[in-house]
Parts: sequence; structure tokens; C-alpha cells
Amino acid sequence: MHRKFLSAILFFAVIFTACVPHAAPTVTVTPVPPTVAVVETRAPSASAQNFDAARAFEANRKLAVDIGKRVAGTPGGANAADYIASEFAKGGLEVTRQPFAFDGWEDRGTTVQMLAPETKPLEVQALQYSPGGQVEGEIVLVPGVGNRNDFAQVNVRDKIALVKRGTLPFSEKAANAEQAGASAVLIYNNEPPIFTGTLRERVKIPVIALSGATGDGILKLLANGAVRASIQSDTAIVQRTGTNVIGTLRGKTDATIVVGGHYDSVNAGPGAGDNASGTATLIELARVMGAKPQPQHTLVFIAFDAEESGLLGSRAYVDALSNAQIGKLRGMLNFDMLGAGSGPLLLMGNGDVALLARSSAKQLGIDAYNGALPANAGSDHESFARRGVDTVFFMRDYRLLHTPDDTIDQIKPEYLGEAGRVAQRVLERLDATPAQ
Repeated sequence: MHRKFLSAILFFAVIFTACVPHAAPTVTVTPVPPTVAVVETRAPSASAQNFDAARAFEANRKLAVDIGKRVAGTPGGANAADYIASEFAKGGLEVTRQPFAFDGWEDRGTTVQMLAPETKPLEVQALQYSPGGQVEGEIVLVPGVGNRNDFAQVNVRDKIALVKRGTLPFSEKAANAEQAGASAVLIYNNEPPIFTGTLRERVKIPVIALSGATGDGILKLLANGAVRASIQSDTAIVQRTGTNVIGTLRGKTDATIVVGGHYDSVNAGPGAGDNASGTATLIELARVMGAKPQPQHTLVFIAFDAEESGLLGSRAYVDALSNAQIGKLRGMLNFDMLGAGSGPLLLMGNGDVALLARSSAKQLGIDAYNGALPANAGSDHESFARRGVDTVFFMRDYRLLHTPDDTIDQIKPEYLGEAGRVAQRVLERLDATPAQ
């Protein structure tokens, strides 16, 4: 997920990533009691009570290198869940798992072949939840960003619409193309590489991602005449089970602070930054807080699954909470895509918890700013915010998410250290202050 802080944040959704929670596929929480893991307790030591960037980096490496791709509902995801549960237990936390059923998606083969004015295959990637299909036709460039007025300016009926990425969610561009009668839609990147993304609302036509370079090549050909292409896409919806891994550190009261981040990745790469870095920070912070004396608040550390499919894990968790349980939540800290990239640490939010986070960064001498995500991006804190929970979102500007290049060599231990130290300070200050 990303953009630069304030209005300049450029966030590749996934999440995010892009991830607009209200339009995600329906989540059904399986009525299976949480499985409690064996808890290993350890006596605290002075050296164990501060965030260790080197330990966080090792957890990051374990997730991104030893385990690798962690797509929700796959063996890689299950291996990651086991690892996280083990690390939570080592820190003395009570460990439970929350399984939930969801509609997964598989791309069994998608190709696009240019037929005229020349014949060649194009580098493509079907968007998650894109339906399959066989389409042949003329490519028509849609001006603007692909809103309804843009489609009204051209005739895409029974043709392949070509739309530039940006501003609008992928699903909105696709729905506008479908409504205009297009047989398929190609979305080309606003930067040179190819990208992946998720359709938050279902459509009936194939929706295919192109790299910016491929899109530019088609634009040049269109300037000189007609361009035709053939699309062959075999995709399917499959039932899968995701698993949230929850580590609870019981406090002296039931006032609760949630700390979370998603551990699943997309299939394009190992997701070292998005979001093994956030998960690693979560694991190390759980260890640190577990080594301290019993807190006043109950601290709940949650590694969410299926964020990349539409914030499904965090939605499953929040939807299972009663209003009374929500009322006991003091705040939620979300870690996503914070270990790589450039620029300052972003601590996003406008509530008391975000203000506390930014003042904590200032106390520690760490450069940090607020920001805002565009409409077509999001992360797991949004599932809590929609139920009125005060949140702060830890992240950095990062351009390699959802690509094969999101690897461990992109991770900077000092970035993990900055985020972890700020989060630790926030938890300590929140815990020392009675809830109003």
C-alpha cells in the first residue's frame, strides 16, 4: 500500500491492498472454537524489555525467505500461521486461532495476444476475482480515469476497453466498462512495472492488468490505427479457510488495546515489505511486552490473514465482537508495509491514538508524519475504525509491493526499529493512562 505522506501518498492497493472493506467478498466466520496453543512462559530480563531491530529483521527473514509466499488459504499461509503462533507462545502470550471461510480465487491461466497491427503476446496479470472468459476484439482507449463520463465519450460496446490506473478503485472502472457494454477491460499501470490488485465488487467481464510500459506501447499503436487483441483467461472461485493468529497478554483490567498486521502476501512475490515487515514488528513487540510486568490493559496481538483479499481477516475478527467488547477497545495499532521504501515513518490517523503516536515519535527523535490513503486503498485498521475504534496506521512509502521484487534485500532493520520503538512507547503511554 502506498503514497507519500499527506495528499501525495501513492498507495498500490492491495491492500491494500490494496483494500476497500465495505466492498470485499462476504466473509463467513466458521463456528469452530479457537484452538489454544501451549504457552511457554519465560522470566523477564532487563535486556528483553526493549524492541530489538535485529530480532525483528530475523522474523522478517523467516517469513519472507524461509516460508516465502503466504497467500491466504494455502500451505505457505498455514506455515506462517504456525510460526507466528509459536513466537507468540514463546513470549508468554495466550495463543488462539480464529478460522474463517472465504471465497478464494485462482488464475489457472490468463494470456493476452495482440493480433493487429502486429502479433505478439503481452505481459498481463488478471486482477483477483476477475472472471474468466475468451474475448477477441478491438482495443478502445477510454479517456480520463474510467469514470462513467469518460466511457460516455467512446464506443466500447463489444470491444476491449483500455483504461489507465489511478483515482478510482479497480472495481469501479470495471463496472463502468461493463455497463458501457465492453467485453473486457485492460487496466494499464501509471508506472512502468506490472501490478496486481483485487476487485472488491464482482463484475462479469475479464479485468486484466498491464504494465505501464505495455500500456504505452499500445497507446502508440492506437495513435496510428486500430489495435486488436485476443484474451484467454481461466479463473475460478474456490472456497478457502483463512486463520487469524491471536496472542493475548492479560492485563489487570479488561480495557483492551489491539496491535495488528496482516501476514498474508499476494502470489506475485514473497511480500517481504508487504507485509512480512509489519508481521515481524508485531512479533517482536509481543515479545517485548510479554517480558514486562503485567500491564494495566489487556494487550491483544493479532496477525490477520486474507488482508490482500479485501481485509477479510480483520473484518472476521471485528464482526465477531459484541458492542460491549468494542466499547472496551482503547485503540488499535496497525502495522503494514513499514520495513522498506523511502521517506519518513507515516503514522496515519486523526484520533487520540494517532496523535499520541506522533508525539511519541517526536519524543524519540524519529521523523514521522500523518497522511491519508486514497479511496482505492486501505488496510486492517479500517475494519476497526468503521466500528468507532480509535486507530493509528504505521507504514512507509514503498513502490515494490505486489511485485516479485518485494524481497528481503529491500528491508532496512533501522526502519523496523523506528516503528517498533514508537509502537512500544505508544503502548507504554496508553497503558499508563487510565481510559476516559
